[in-house]
Amino acid sequence: MAQPKPNERIRLDIVHEDALVVVANKAPGMVTEPGTSHRDDSLVNGLIARYGGKMLRLGERRDYGLLHRLDRQTSGCVACAIDPDAYDRIRAQFESRAVSKRYLAIVAGRMRAGTQVVELNLEERRVPSNEGTRLVSVVSRAGRAASTGVEVLATSASHTLVSCEPRTGRLHQIRVHLAHLGFPVAGDPIYTVGARVLPSTKADERTLGLHAWRLGFSHAEGRVDAEAGPSRKFLELAGEVRLSHESLR
Repeated sequence: MAQPKPNERIRLDIVHEDALVVVANKAPGMVTEPGTSHRDDSLVNGLIARYGGKMLRLGERRDYGLLHRLDRQTSGCVACAIDPDAYDRIRAQFESRAVSKRYLAIVAGRMRAGTQVVELNLEERRVPSNEGTRLVSVVSRAGRAASTGVEVLATSASHTLVSCEPRTGRLHQIRVHLAHLGFPVAGDPIYTVGARVLPSTKADERTLGLHAWRLGFSHAEGRVDAEAGPSRKFLELAGEVRLSHESLR
């Protein structure tokens, strides 16, 4: 990542902040970090405007403090260290799968009540698109191990609200696992029933029913258990499909 430019116009929703780390509630549609098409309108650009000197001192080797990423249309918790030692300790927890992550997902279809663990290997592949190629995940025995805990929270006539715990960190893991079960995430522009990859590559601005709800890890100042409330768009989607649950309040 090239050194990000500060952008004070980026609106930040900070759900945890201490001397070592910050957790922001990323809005749907916002990219996590600067890229070719989003050089100064990412979440990191906004964080640099607020914590600039501390984050910039972490340098490119430590991604200027960014500890992990969310897809553009996924909202919710994103953690960023503002101290180099904290970055190293928390990144080690991500790599050893010691970080607790829980997502809310609105999926098409009525899922049977209860909990289950989906264990399906995932392989990253580049597939043709109208814009060249794109990277996707497919279920494959030759892929890397991937495990997702799924708990049904609420159902309506047409949709289900689930809580998902990704125990590994593969590309689009939750979306592929749920689609493979026959319950694709609402608004998903890439995966449909059976984890089939859709051919269209044009930007889809429909609300993606996926939200990084909770994030937990440890650092020198103690345990962090951050929770980010769902976005207005996520709540509107839940209302449209008549889902109700305490997590949506």
